[in-house]
Amino acid sequence: MLKDKIKDNIIYIFVCLNAPDTPPDYYICTSDEARLKVKQYSTRGIIDLSRLKSDDYRNRWDKIEAALTPVNEP
Repeated sequence: MLKDKIKDNIIYIFVCLNAPDTPPDYYICTSDEARLKVKQYSTRGIIDLSRLKSDDYRNRWDKIEAALTPVNEP
């Protein structure tokens, strides 16, 4: 994922499909957060799972709700 391909005002959900019988892990990022996590190379960019494994991203479904809430609401 190249940094310049990350769209503004999008919530990105990265899914780690674990071993069978283990539920997947979900990592939720805003576009700004995703852009900061990209390791950029000349022909490609990657977001390494190790850069997302924190409580700032794991199961942060509240980011979706926050993105949908109008700015003028408390």
